[in-house]
Amino acid sequence: MKKILIVESPNKAKEISHMKLGMEVKATLGHIADLPPNEMGMEITPDKVYFLLEPLKNKKKTIAELKKACKGNVVYIASDPDREGEAIAWHVYREIKKVAKEIYRIDIHAITKNEIEKALKNTRSINENLVEAQVARRLTDRWIGYVLSPLACRELKKKVSVGRTQTSGLRIVYDREREIEKFVPEPLWKVVLDVGDTFSSQNFKDENKAKDLLEKLKRGIVVSDVEKKLEPKSPPAPLTAASMQQRASAFKWNANKTMQTAQSLFEKGLISYHRTDSVRLSDETLSGLRNYLKDKHPELLADKPMKHKNKNRTQDAHEAIHPTNFGNEPDKLNISSDEKLLYSLIWNFTLASQSKPALYEVVTVKAGNDLAPEALKVVGRKRTFDGWEKFLKEEGTKNIREYKKGQRLEGDLSIVKSFTTPPPRYDDGSFIKVLEAKGIGRPSTYAAIQDTLFKRGYVKKEKGKYVLTDLGREVAEWAIKRFPEIADINFTAHLEEMLDAVELGEENWENVVRHVDEIIRKEPFSRDIT
Repeated sequence: MKKILIVESPNKAKEISHMKLGMEVKATLGHIADLPPNEMGMEITPDKVYFLLEPLKNKKKTIAELKKACKGNVVYIASDPDREGEAIAWHVYREIKKVAKEIYRIDIHAITKNEIEKALKNTRSINENLVEAQVARRLTDRWIGYVLSPLACRELKKKVSVGRTQTSGLRIVYDREREIEKFVPEPLWKVVLDVGDTFSSQNFKDENKAKDLLEKLKRGIVVSDVEKKLEPKSPPAPLTAASMQQRASAFKWNANKTMQTAQSLFEKGLISYHRTDSVRLSDETLSGLRNYLKDKHPELLADKPMKHKNKNRTQDAHEAIHPTNFGNEPDKLNISSDEKLLYSLIWNFTLASQSKPALYEVVTVKAGNDLAPEALKVVGRKRTFDGWEKFLKEEGTKNIREYKKGQRLEGDLSIVKSFTTPPPRYDDGSFIKVLEAKGIGRPSTYAAIQDTLFKRGYVKKEKGKYVLTDLGREVAEWAIKRFPEIADINFTAHLEEMLDAVELGEENWENVVRHVDEIIRKEPFSRDIT
C-alpha cells in the first residue's frame, strides 16, 4: 500500500517529489470538473437548486491516471487551501472514493518539507462550507453570464459578454470616465513667498481675496510661529495578494504577471501561500522573523511583536505572504530577475512589518504680519530614525532652512493661479486598490477581471492609464439601463459578503443563488429570460 499526495500544479508536484517524503505525488492541473460548457447546467425550482457537474473533456486522462494511482492506497488531497482548492478536493474525492483505501484532506501553506510533514500530521475532512461557497459563486456567475450575455448580444447586435465581476469592474472605469467628462476646472488663487523655501497661503476661489491678502503682506512679513514635533510613521502590514498586486504595479506589472511570478516562487518553496487576504503571521513565522532582525538589524527590531489586523472574519485562514526561510536572503538566490524583484518586495515588507516606526521631525513655520498673522506656511519633514523605512526606502523628507520666531522674511511675493484637476484615470495599481476597497471579487480574481476588460475591448491602455472604449461605454450603459441592480457595484460587494457567510456556515448556498435569480427576474425584464 502506497501513500499518494495530490496537488494542483505539476511544478509543485515536481518540487515535492524531490523532498523524499516516501509518497507518490500527482497533479490535477487545476480543476477536473465543472458545469457543462455548452448548456446552462443548472435549474432553480421552488424547492431546490439543481446543478450538473461533469469531468472536463481535457481532464479525462488525468482523472483516469489519478484513479489508477489511488486504487487501494492512502490518499492525501492537497489542493490549494481556498474555495477553489476545496472544490477541486471535492471533485477529486468524488472520482476516487470508490477505489482509494483511505482519503484525507490536508492544507499546505508553503512548499517546504517541514510544512508538508506538519500538514500530513494534521489531516481533516473536506470543508463543506468552503465547497458550498464555491458552488454558489460558480452558479451565480453562470446564471448571470448565461442569461444576460445572450440578451446583451441580441439587443446590442454585437458579440459582448456581461458578468458579475467583469461588469462591476467595467462600471468602475465607466463611472470614472463620466466623472472626468463632467468635470469643469475651477480657478484657484494663492499667495506665495519664495525665500528659497516656498511659503504658501490657503487656496482662494475668489481672486479678490488673494489680491487683498497680497496687499496686506506687502507691508512686511515675519515668522509668527515655529512648531517642531516628532512624528512616528508606523510600519506597514506584510503583503496580502491584493497589496502585493498593487505594489508590483510599480514594476509596470499587471495582476496576472504578479500572480504568475508569485506562483513560481510558491512552487519553489520560497514564499508562503500567496492567494491570501490575511495580514497575520503565525507565532512560528514571527519567531523566525524577529530572530533574523535581532541578529542582522537589532537596532530596527520592534520592542514587541507587531499585530496587524485583518478587515473581516474570513481572512484569517492563511498567513500573510512571507519568505519561508529567513536564511534565503534575496541576493543569495539563483532565480530569475522577475522572481528576485517580487521576492525582494515580499522580503522587505515582511521585515518592515516587525520593525520600529520611522521617526520624522516635522517643522511647521507660519508667517505674516499684524494684518494677517499666520497667512503663510511651509512644512518641512526630516527623518531622524529610519526604522522600517530602512527596508522600503520610502521618501518622506522635505528639508527647509532654520527659522526663528520674529525673523523678517524677504523674497518674491506673488499670486499663483491654478486650476482644480479631474480625478485621475486608473492604472493597474489604483484599479486593484478600488476593487479591494469596494469588495469586488477576491484578490485571486483581480487578474481575470483586468484581462477580461482588455480582451473584450471594453477598456484600453493609454500611457499606462485605463481608458473606456466606445464598446465598453455601450455595454456599461446597456447593463445600467436593463439590469441596474446587477450593474450596481454594491451588488457584487454584497454577494461577496453572502459568499463569506456561506463559507462561515451562516448562510445557505441556495439562498445566494435564489437572491441573484430574483434580481434577474424582476419586472420588466423577466419576459426576456428563457
